Amino acid sequence: MSGDFAGLRVIEYRQMVQILVMFMIVQFFGLLLATQWYYGVSPSAVYSSQVVSGVANTIVLIAYIIGFSLLLVIIIRFYKGELFFRLLEALVIFISAFFVFLIVGATINGGAYVTIGGMQLPVYIITGVLAAGLLVAVKNKWPRLRNTAAIIASVGVGVVLGISFPFFVAYLFMIVLAVYDFIAVFITKHMITMARAMSSMNLSFLIGVNEVEAVPERLLSKGERLEYRKEKQNIRKNNPALRQIMDNNLVPFAARIELGTGDLGVPLMLAVAAYQVNLNFTLSLFIIAGAVAGLIATMYVLRRYKRALPAIPPLLIGISVALLIYILLYRTV
Repeated sequence: MSGDFAGLRVIEYRQMVQILVMFMIVQFFGLLLATQWYYGVSPSAVYSSQVVSGVANTIVLIAYIIGFSLLLVIIIRFYKGELFFRLLEALVIFISAFFVFLIVGATINGGAYVTIGGMQLPVYIITGVLAAGLLVAVKNKWPRLRNTAAIIASVGVGVVLGISFPFFVAYLFMIVLAVYDFIAVFITKHMITMARAMSSMNLSFLIGVNEVEAVPERLLSKGERLEYRKEKQNIRKNNPALRQIMDNNLVPFAARIELGTGDLGVPLMLAVAAYQVNLNFTLSLFIIAGAVAGLIATMYVLRRYKRALPAIPPLLIGISVALLIYILLYRTV
């Protein structure tokens, strides 16, 4: 591969940076929301408020996730429409975004109330419902806002799970999810089926960056040139918009990278659960740093081998290394 052509890979690095930025937005914005949720609350009150406190409950939650995933795969296989998935997307976005806007609204005007039908309701509940509904409507009107909706939904899921789990249970939950993610991608491969279906329908269960760039054919490597010439006629036939580019001896160089909302929300869950330990950022920042390192490693492997990869296992490895470093530093202080 020539040095000139290596420069064309900048598009892939640019996409990796964009995915990384969106990932970090979810982590830091979600952690900020969690601090607002626990503002003025004591650690003992935090512990008593946690919903999922046992390993058995965690196993039940995992079973629900696996069962729901398998049900989706069956529906994808036999149901050829989009209405069901659009409604499912709307429901998930609405519920997840509601919690995000609820916390934001409570922070801004937590003491304000309005009277509706003789009942006093906090303003932040009403604004949360309206804002979540507006987000669903806006995403359906402008599908390009998929990433925005997915980011907000991921924040909501991560924060809700994080405030519900003690740290140890959250970590155990992520371990089980990592095993499931590995099996679902490499063995049963049903996660790949779901991801392709969600991507083709532009649903907000993924964030992604998709770009096409015109590349001079002379800059392709020998193998890439042969592969392109095999597919050239099919591309011309199925993509009339690309014909003019190809007639000028340019090759449409496409690059796409996507990440599931679960891969965004699960590390946030653990970071929020870590914040509850002492109500400070230190452990949470170590977890986010480890997750970022795991994501970077995942994207480099993805770029090299061009195949679907489970993201949660490398995220877990990065977080585990960061936790080990935190423990070692803490003990030496």
